[in-house]
Amino acid sequence: MSTAARAALVRSAAELEEALASKLRERATSTPEFWSFSGRSRREAGHGIFAYPAMMVPQLQGALLEDVQAVDPSVSSVMDPFMGSGTVMLESVSRGLSFFGTDINPLAVLLTTVKSQVHDSDQLAKARQRIALRVTEDTADQVEIQFHNRDKWFRRDVAHDLSKIKRAVSAERRKAVRQVFWVAMAETIRLVSNSRTSTVKLHSYSADEIESRQIDTVENFLRISASQIEQLRDQAKTLSRGLGKNPSLQISCAVGDARSAPTKKNRAFADILMTSPPYGDNVTTVTYGQHSYLPLQWIDTTDVPGMRQELLENTRSIDSISLGGKLKGALDSAGELSDKSPAFAYCLNQLKAHPRNAQLRFVGFVRDLDESLDAITAHLRSDAWMFWTLGERKISGISVPTVAIVRDLLVSRGSRHIETLERKIPGGAKRMAYRNASVETMNTESILVMRGPRNTADDSCS
Repeated sequence: MSTAARAALVRSAAELEEALASKLRERATSTPEFWSFSGRSRREAGHGIFAYPAMMVPQLQGALLEDVQAVDPSVSSVMDPFMGSGTVMLESVSRGLSFFGTDINPLAVLLTTVKSQVHDSDQLAKARQRIALRVTEDTADQVEIQFHNRDKWFRRDVAHDLSKIKRAVSAERRKAVRQVFWVAMAETIRLVSNSRTSTVKLHSYSADEIESRQIDTVENFLRISASQIEQLRDQAKTLSRGLGKNPSLQISCAVGDARSAPTKKNRAFADILMTSPPYGDNVTTVTYGQHSYLPLQWIDTTDVPGMRQELLENTRSIDSISLGGKLKGALDSAGELSDKSPAFAYCLNQLKAHPRNAQLRFVGFVRDLDESLDAITAHLRSDAWMFWTLGERKISGISVPTVAIVRDLLVSRGSRHIETLERKIPGGAKRMAYRNASVETMNTESILVMRGPRNTADDSCS
């Protein structure tokens, strides 16, 4: 390529980036607090079938996708390496964009798998009737599962009813149907277990509260499954609309660690990265794995994508393998990370006056996040659009400048900053694992908009 052609390409890229930045700014100028989506963030068409922690706002991600499509009509695929319950997947597919996503939590992948399919709601309603009849006719007194502290988390009558539901769902012949009702069961378990719903961390009611609770487990399941079927009816229309726009559209949802480099088998180059990584180590921020621990005990493992029994060894098993889950040797990376990110170096210097564990938690998470960036960018086409929804936590009272750190780490890899959008989180805040001074609820988020680096692997395959 000639020097003149390269210069024209650079100018073209710069023009596209400015066009997107202008479009994003215009949203907020014409409608103050546009990006907060206060009163405009209902979870419909499949988005609300399970209360997964710290879910993204569907309308927000949808608006970002529409803006980048308007600026760059050539985009055709989206990647989310921390896909959670599949918000980005549904918003992408509904706009005719292929989707490639991973998550380290098998329950998240089950949720996204169910959301990614066009279900026949009439057939699901008939399946629900069959399941209800089986539960009614089930006279067995056997509790289907055994795990450590089972009786702490489930009252005996609740465990019996859940066992009937488990047997009834397992009797369905089609895996896709079973998976739908496993999600209904997971949401039921969230409500009928002895863990409080006011926190995403497992936190038991008192003995008196457990005894006095009025719980009808089967009624809860039937109500939840009926509501989910209605949402999946709307979801089918949404997915069909996306497939109508792009019949060759692909959807891939799999269990995977964002730090794992792509192989020839799983490499899929995406035009857009849209994601929201954890806020920090899951043990002290959002305990995604702990929140999933009880439902995963009850669901048939063969119906959960990528499920391994060792992930249920204890309540922290999933969280311990996520970003920041292992702290051994974390400080060995401090020098390299400081070279890449002045914001990281500044925060680490502030934490040196605090207990060593605070430094370990900070460095361990950023080390793992930095490692994931190499694998993530290897999945992207050259100059991919990147949207990072980020929240900032505190460690030992020190605010962690996550947005600046992620920006620094991406710039060190050749990415370019386009815009940073600030938004208030409506309805209070996102809940953290603990309610104390060191880990507060989160009231604001930022969307870091970047343009990805040149990807030589993509160039060689194009």
